[in-house]
Amino acid sequence: MPGRTTRFRQGEFIVFIFSSSLSFKNISVSTLTPLFSFALYSKVISDHMLKVEWRNGLGWSNPQIIQSGPIALHPFAHVFHYANECYEGMKAYIDSKGNVRMFRPEKNMERLNFSASRLCLPAFNGEELLKCIEALLKVDKEWIPRKKGYAMYLRPLIFSTTPWLGLTQTSEAHLYVMMSPVGPYFKSGFVPIKLAVDSKWIRAWPGGTGNVKFGGNYSPTVMAQRDAANAGASQALFVYDKEQYITEAGTMNIFLLWKNKMGEIELVTPSLEDGTILAGITRQSVIDLAREWGECKVTERMLPLQEVLDAFNRQDVYEIFGTGTAAVIQPIACISYGGIDYSVPKNAFSENAFQVRMTNTLTAIQYGEIDHPWSRVVA
Repeated sequence: MPGRTTRFRQGEFIVFIFSSSLSFKNISVSTLTPLFSFALYSKVISDHMLKVEWRNGLGWSNPQIIQSGPIALHPFAHVFHYANECYEGMKAYIDSKGNVRMFRPEKNMERLNFSASRLCLPAFNGEELLKCIEALLKVDKEWIPRKKGYAMYLRPLIFSTTPWLGLTQTSEAHLYVMMSPVGPYFKSGFVPIKLAVDSKWIRAWPGGTGNVKFGGNYSPTVMAQRDAANAGASQALFVYDKEQYITEAGTMNIFLLWKNKMGEIELVTPSLEDGTILAGITRQSVIDLAREWGECKVTERMLPLQEVLDAFNRQDVYEIFGTGTAAVIQPIACISYGGIDYSVPKNAFSENAFQVRMTNTLTAIQYGEIDHPWSRVVA
């Protein structure tokens, strides 16, 4: 039976997902073999996945852990025609004692609910969904790599299965959590990359969906990624408006460590205020740790490209890096714009560099080497 209904916002009702109602269907013996390679990032799905269905007026069904496999949908399902879907990216790690850990997973649940709200998809109780995810991790624990730099990637996904060709509010939806064991996102390790400024293709704009994790934000950027690769860069740096405000670098948030015009050492990242940027969990973690360290001023604000280029010309840019779940921190060597490469100094990647120390701290927290409330033992 569906869970109870509780008032959530004015005129809106939530039906909770209850982890206590979780069932296990056709649980199989692990198909993982001793020769399996975790090097193929996110290309192999683990044995099982979590499934919950939602219907308007009934709410969420009892959650199920089922065998991974194809998903059958009505041809008119809204997700096929109107892209009513949102998702999350998160990881589970094995620590030195064999415990399974997750990094700030409650933040992923908050963001998934925010994304779902923006797309008129059903809300859910994040803590209850996390309990279901913990159960899924226990079932497929053998799939989690036991090596530093490796993890289990989790993909929670909500999409509308409403079987009408007309564009309407969601009346039916599915929620899945799928998992894939992964190795390092960049096989070559901590190697700096080049960004190419893309002022032709606009990733997001105020009032749009740039601040939600929605597939429609990403597929159009493949064109920009292709153009960046043709220009000899690894990723596109997205800007918008006549001021060319910096938004994201590929799928990453971006940070600069520099000396600002006031002569202060400052860590700066584009602000979330105009709704064009995804509120990354790694992004927020870098901000939180940097403020805790107290080594520099930490600022979130609108960041025009020309201001960055002027700082390069003054030789006041010390480090640039991207952040995200996949790579954690990705060092950036240079930004290409107008036929000119603007490069950071070589010591930006030394062992004492801010981004290197930040990477080491974040990964140590993720693998439980540093005792920290952000690391949650789940199995």
